[in-house]
Amino acid sequence: MREDLFTERATGVLLPLDGEVSTRYGVVPYHTFAFKPKRLDAYPTLAPSMVGAIGRATASLSRIDAIGANIPNPELLQRPTIRREAQSTSALEGTYERLETVLAAEYEVGESKHGYNESMREVLNYLDATEHGILSVQDGRPVSRSLTRELQQLLVTGTRSDGPQAGDVRTTQVFIGANTRRIEDARFVPMPPGQQLDAELGALFDWWQSRTDPGLIVLDAAMFHYQFETLHPFTDGNGRIGRLLILLQLMRRGMLKHPLVSISPWFEQRRAEHQDLLLGVSTRGAWEDWVVFFCQAIEESADDAYDRVVELTSIRDRYRTRLSSYGEPTRRLAETLIGVPYVTAPSVVRRLHMSRSSASNAIRNLVNEHVLVPVGDADERAMRYVALDVLNAVR
Repeated sequence: MREDLFTERATGVLLPLDGEVSTRYGVVPYHTFAFKPKRLDAYPTLAPSMVGAIGRATASLSRIDAIGANIPNPELLQRPTIRREAQSTSALEGTYERLETVLAAEYEVGESKHGYNESMREVLNYLDATEHGILSVQDGRPVSRSLTRELQQLLVTGTRSDGPQAGDVRTTQVFIGANTRRIEDARFVPMPPGQQLDAELGALFDWWQSRTDPGLIVLDAAMFHYQFETLHPFTDGNGRIGRLLILLQLMRRGMLKHPLVSISPWFEQRRAEHQDLLLGVSTRGAWEDWVVFFCQAIEESADDAYDRVVELTSIRDRYRTRLSSYGEPTRRLAETLIGVPYVTAPSVVRRLHMSRSSASNAIRNLVNEHVLVPVGDADERAMRYVALDVLNAVR
């Protein structure tokens, strides 16, 4: 890590870091530095650009929250939102699955992941962690260190990162952005593991709990996110957990009643800038740049969510009008397509508790009405169908 990048405005201190690493040529010593951020305390000076960005982000969240509170069955709309988030947040960390694949997966939270490949299991683990987090905050649990540890354990279950440290603050040194795999060449080295790291993580959550100004929730989330990613408390999953915490914090503080906002796609499109601005806070105290960027992410993600909800609601209304003369099974299946655009006859039987003949008839009616389109070349018993209007509105 380049010591010369850290100016007198750095938001922490550099700690000498010495050790040894085993290589194919034997044990090689190294000497570098790790960064320990100062604990969060008072807000930075709020420049006019920050005040404006906080206000716009807050207004956009209020708008999506209002529409979410006034639509029936918001759970249907949150399902594709969470799956879109799961796909994108995993892609940011190098685990890529097509959105269509994630939307088509018939997996329900808590089910066995047998038969899925490793990258898909990681995406599905994120769904499990998200569901646990959402239910926890809806039940009144605070966004705390203990909840975060539970989320991380769910995220890595059954993956290469599963093991004794799952759900625990890391006990090993990590580093970020080293193409040579040498810690000395890392772009960033978080603070060393141990009791001090655990204490800093506890202090961060204490700081979050101490924030009470309802008009500055987005600023609180921006500062928390910086500190969490800089501490990098786990051996794996820090980015995904950090982005999930943004959603949970907004819900817990009353900014969102329903998880209808997906933030990771915005960050995914600006990955390099995201990393640069986080580092800029550490090296030169560039809070203004980071906060404005973070608020823009919230604002535009919330606006995008609003547009998607409006479009999905419009599609649902069109389906209702077009299918008003059909029986209840057909209309009920069409209603659920807003949240589950991919279906098979067996999945309809299982999910909607229909008979096989009712499910097949309902699907056939929706195909005839051009609501569903067959996908693939399988026989009718295993054929998959997609509601293209819904898919296009979601992706």
